[in-house]
Amino acid sequence: MVQVYKGKVITLNNPKTVGVQLTNQRLHPKYHKALKIVKKIQVHYEGFSLNLNDQVIIKASRPYSATKRFKVVSVINEEEK
Repeated sequence: MVQVYKGKVITLNNPKTVGVQLTNQRLHPKYHKALKIVKKIQVHYEGFSLNLNDQVIIKASRPYSATKRFKVVSVINEEEK
């Protein structure tokens, strides 16, 4: 099964590389408090015009470098949000 995630673009420093922030909420096992879990990953992209704070859909793929294991599948438009 392919891993597919939705995240927010936070960095556009390098060509063909974008930083994406994934957020998730989980309950603490003992205290049942909602914990916000934030993960930042490097993602490969080509052929998309991306801006900061864009919502993107990413999926797992072959390793592009030492830190990039995902690629951008699509950009979620403002109308779809």
